[in-house]
Amino acid sequence: MLGRMIQRIRGLFERRPPQHGLDPTQAMERYQRGIALFDNGKWSAAEREFTAAIMSSIPIAGMYHHRGSAFAEQGKHMEAVADYDAGVRLRPDYPDLYVDRGNSYHALEHDENALKDYSEAIRLRSDYAEAYANRATVYAVLGDDEASRQDADEATARGIDRAALEELLAQAFKARRE
Repeated sequence: MLGRMIQRIRGLFERRPPQHGLDPTQAMERYQRGIALFDNGKWSAAEREFTAAIMSSIPIAGMYHHRGSAFAEQGKHMEAVADYDAGVRLRPDYPDLYVDRGNSYHALEHDENALKDYSEAIRLRSDYAEAYANRATVYAVLGDDEASRQDADEATARGIDRAALEELLAQAFKARRE
């Protein structure tokens, strides 16, 4: 069911006609305004700016990535996944897209998809501490304590604060989705 909903949302985004009158410079200005709004926690306004930039018909993975992040910050994880999918199609070698899509999948309780995304981010960037930490958390939720411990060790070795990670893992162990 979730897959169909994401497909439907993705289809809505892909069918929108480009706005005429926005040239590439204007699109990039809207995109930069969106980033500034996002950085100030104004996610709905940022979403509108990113949408305007995307509608200009300039396919840039970062625009989809940022709009997906604005959706995620608003709890709109299905829309976020659809945008992260678009970003991945445009830039399959960008590990941050996989981590953020994995986070939205995890929020939607699609943990197998989250694991795949975190693993792909690690494949693309073997020193990605956040991907290891997030994957450790999902393994904990799923009950794979050994894999969780291994990834927690990797995340810590790459700079993640162990105490903060242990707190997240403790919460994950309590919330197991077996």
